[in-house]
Amino acid sequence: MSYPAPPPPGGAGSPNPYQGAPYGSGGQMGTPPKKDNTLWWILGIIAGVVLLCCCGIAGFFIFIANEASDGISSISSSANASKNADAASALVVSEGGSVVVDGASIQSGWSVSSDDINGLTVRNDSGSSDSFYLTFYFMKDGDVIDDVTCNTDFLDAGQSDYSPTCIGAIFDIDDADEIRVAEGY
Repeated sequence: MSYPAPPPPGGAGSPNPYQGAPYGSGGQMGTPPKKDNTLWWILGIIAGVVLLCCCGIAGFFIFIANEASDGISSISSSANASKNADAASALVVSEGGSVVVDGASIQSGWSVSSDDINGLTVRNDSGSSDSFYLTFYFMKDGDVIDDVTCNTDFLDAGQSDYSPTCIGAIFDIDDADEIRVAEGY
């Protein structure tokens, strides 16, 4: 069996399909293929959109939290102004002192502990059967710093309640320079 003769070196004839041009010689097979960056551009755009959306959502929640804080401050200042107005028309009483407020006679001997009013006794001096809601305002420099509402049982004329129910815990009244009491909420 005979084999075909090899082509002459560098000679004429069709090029060998298995042999490329030497690298760097400028031939078609010698230049490296150009990289396609399309995928990176798409991923970058998607990441930018996601980042923009996250910043927008975070900004929205910060805006909502700020508006809620402003609303709470407004309600709080309105409530404090209302308490100060109510306290302005209340009667001044010293701790443990006695006073008559709209038919409710607060008897002497009560005290203020760290979180409650203790030993409070209220007698009905109104002349008719009634129950009473007494609000104690703890003031500092003319402003209410805390308040507690105590209510009595239904009392006949001359009858006393020796342990009215007080609603509200007392917080930080060590700086109070005045106590006022009024009938009603």
